[in-house]
Amino acid sequence: MSTLFRRVVIAAIVGSSAGLSAFADEVSRASLSNVPIKSIGQTPHGGSDTFGDRAYSVLVYDNLTSLFSHSFFNATLCSHLLEDVNFTPGPYGSSFVGDRALTAMGFAFNVSGASTAPFDFRFSFYRPSQVTFAGFGGAGTSMIDPGAVPYHTITITEFETVCGGITQSTWLVFPSAVSVPAGDSSLWLDAAIVEPGTPGSSPLTSTNLFQLNKTTAAVSFVLGSASNAMGPAFTGSQTAAALSAASNPANIGYTSAMYGRDGNFDAIFTGSLTVSNTGSSELRYSVSNSGSSGRTNALSLAFTGIASPPPAVPATSINGPNGFLPDGVSSVSGSLTSSEKYKWYKFNTKNQISYAEATFLDVDTEGSQTPTAFALYSADSTLFELSMGRGDGPDSNRPSELDNQQMSFGVARRPGVGSGVQYAGQEGNLPAGEFYLAVALGGSGFGDGWNVLPVDPITPKSYSLNFNNNNQKTISAPPAVAPTISDGADLAILRGEPQSTTELSVGPREVEFVRFSLTNPLPSTGQFNQSDNSPLSDVTFLDVTQPGSSVAGEWNFALYNNGGSLANSTSISYAGAGYNGNNGGGDGPSGCGGTFAQLSYGIAPSRGYPPPHWLQSTLGLPLNNQNGSSLPADQYYLAVSLGDAHFANERWGARSSRTSSLTAVLTIGSDNRGPSIACPADFNGDGGVDDTDFTFFAKYYNDLTNPAGDIDGSNDGLTDDSDFAVFVGAYDTLVCF
Repeated sequence: MSTLFRRVVIAAIVGSSAGLSAFADEVSRASLSNVPIKSIGQTPHGGSDTFGDRAYSVLVYDNLTSLFSHSFFNATLCSHLLEDVNFTPGPYGSSFVGDRALTAMGFAFNVSGASTAPFDFRFSFYRPSQVTFAGFGGAGTSMIDPGAVPYHTITITEFETVCGGITQSTWLVFPSAVSVPAGDSSLWLDAAIVEPGTPGSSPLTSTNLFQLNKTTAAVSFVLGSASNAMGPAFTGSQTAAALSAASNPANIGYTSAMYGRDGNFDAIFTGSLTVSNTGSSELRYSVSNSGSSGRTNALSLAFTGIASPPPAVPATSINGPNGFLPDGVSSVSGSLTSSEKYKWYKFNTKNQISYAEATFLDVDTEGSQTPTAFALYSADSTLFELSMGRGDGPDSNRPSELDNQQMSFGVARRPGVGSGVQYAGQEGNLPAGEFYLAVALGGSGFGDGWNVLPVDPITPKSYSLNFNNNNQKTISAPPAVAPTISDGADLAILRGEPQSTTELSVGPREVEFVRFSLTNPLPSTGQFNQSDNSPLSDVTFLDVTQPGSSVAGEWNFALYNNGGSLANSTSISYAGAGYNGNNGGGDGPSGCGGTFAQLSYGIAPSRGYPPPHWLQSTLGLPLNNQNGSSLPADQYYLAVSLGDAHFANERWGARSSRTSSLTAVLTIGSDNRGPSIACPADFNGDGGVDDTDFTFFAKYYNDLTNPAGDIDGSNDGLTDDSDFAVFVGAYDTLVCF
């Protein structure tokens, strides 16, 4: 799936009553995965650069019981909402002087029901003067001025068929910054879920609003995050004043306690100051309440933006004499104090850091006195990337603020430090150019416009920033190391029956690897036992499935050989809603294809369908050799990733930009022959210990921490010198007895 923006101008300049121009953008959903660093449900980056995350619980009027009932998440069957967004308090509030430009927005939505359907999103921005909750002609009339034209409309297209029961949130970086009309410190957002292919320039109607949510595939905007706070109890219709009294005007983004809901899908928000229970275009209300837990609910809507790049911050250059970050390993260190809670550095890269350039850049805080975070900024003050707690440290659940922090760009794969994860280009590519780096204690916030919200060190805390890179290409990227294998993820040698991993935790932006050996090439037919010349069983298939994995994830696999290259040209999994967009892959909950993934090789007749999860109502693809008829004998590494996966062809180059954390169980089935108890050094089970077995033992001996070559009876999970002695004796004998 492409991650490039697709920008299409779909509306000509149209004059409005305010003398503004209407402008429409269209982007593909694929571009949403291009911005993995921002999330919904908390103030993105913890900085003051955002205007969103309005802290509200959500109360929805129940037409059947005539009560206001708390809704943890959505506005029920509603695909068209009108929301007022105030930039005060915040960097674009009424005290701001200058031109405002919005650069990105975040939103969330929910899909429910037993059926599925494609849809598009459309967001239109109106000026404060163009909308009123009371209605322009009084109660019962349109809340949007009938003569108003939005000053910007953006349509997000190409949403694939999605699963029921799934709540999704995402950030969208606008193809170009959206200019807010001069003097406006708030806006009205008309948010609509529309039938696919609806042009952004077409007026919304009862026919192009998403209509399947009236039947079996309901889609709605998510307006509240889960919390223990249940909010105040209201009974019957309430006035705006009563509900506003229960809300909190100090919350970022607060304007009014109300939002509009187009309940009858006529594309018109009907003005009123009380709630009706007619089920038509009544108002709906959001009320703030932190609850006894002290947590505050958040409306899942946020904006980011900067008016113009602020002046560059004073920063210490760590460039070499030629003006670029020196290639190789280098470090800087310092101390954070209550009077200097954060520090700035700057550097330049000569070449892009990417697979295409065979370049890499790793930064970490190993050696720091206490957990220390850092953030990377582009020269225009935009936050480019945040460090993550993947380094050495006491917490095995990563990323963790308790561990040292990492950032890694470009080609994979270099050893981690101590218990830290490997440096594998998890953050993707880094353009050539000038960058700024802010360092502060762990838990600090970072935002666009050079914003840093630091944690006070109280007493001086020393830190180290360590760099390893080849941006100038004066040195080559070191040879890639084999992926680290988690406990329970090493299946050793396939033995003719399904073998399963333990439950593996796949964390944010992480990839888990499963190791196994296929000791006979696919296919292996018509062979005879070396010891007695009897016929050997044929080896004809290998399947990878994942029953027992989290059904809420979009899973993807890639199979790499022992040298770090993709096993063959089709060794990326079939996943209906995942990386490749191959329809008909493994099945997820509510009959939605694409949650699970699978690989299938060989020449054997179809092995049927993978065992379904109890939530699955339809089957995915049969295991029918879709990934090719042949596969060499080798030790393999299976990359297991959540959606938004990126698989390079070499250096075990698998990464994911998905920020979810879920669990996976992998099952590999094959009729591969393995060693017998009587002849453990006969790895391919052909009755002899020959050069083929020597090749496999050399792999295992080189790995050391590999149970596949543990043939000395110690069961220590290692292939060491003791195992070497056993193998040499068997190799000299040649034939198994």
